[in-house]
Amino acid sequence: MRVVCVLASAVILACAASVSAQELTFRSIIDKSPLDVTPKPGEVVTDAVNAFRRTGQNPYTGKADAVAQGKKLYIEYCESCHMSDGSGRMGPSLIEDYHVYEEIKTDAGLFEIVFGGGFGAMQPFSKRLSQDEILKVMAYVRTLMKP
Repeated sequence: MRVVCVLASAVILACAASVSAQELTFRSIIDKSPLDVTPKPGEVVTDAVNAFRRTGQNPYTGKADAVAQGKKLYIEYCESCHMSDGSGRMGPSLIEDYHVYEEIKTDAGLFEIVFGGGFGAMQPFSKRLSQDEILKVMAYVRTLMKP
């Protein structure tokens, strides 16, 4: 009986470990189809990306170095549509209480918008930025948003 209990416990632990290691499914804002987050050729999947894929929480939020890198990327790729302060121009405001995409309120939702694109001019940035870079841009965008 003891051997069976130990074996059953080991199986339960192994199953729990595999479930906790599963990645979230990120979906298109447009049609809710799953986004293909397979890394591009040569893309390095960082520990931050792996953690984000499991939890949906951006590990770079509040990390000064990542925020600084995200700001540089934001200036290059996002500022022309969303303005330097995030107030919006061609693209919607990122800092107001109202959002075109309510998904922006969660890290997973913000990733889905940036990675997969949205309606209108918001193109997917998955072809221009690595997933790690997207997380850094997101960390910077969070500094612009009202708490």
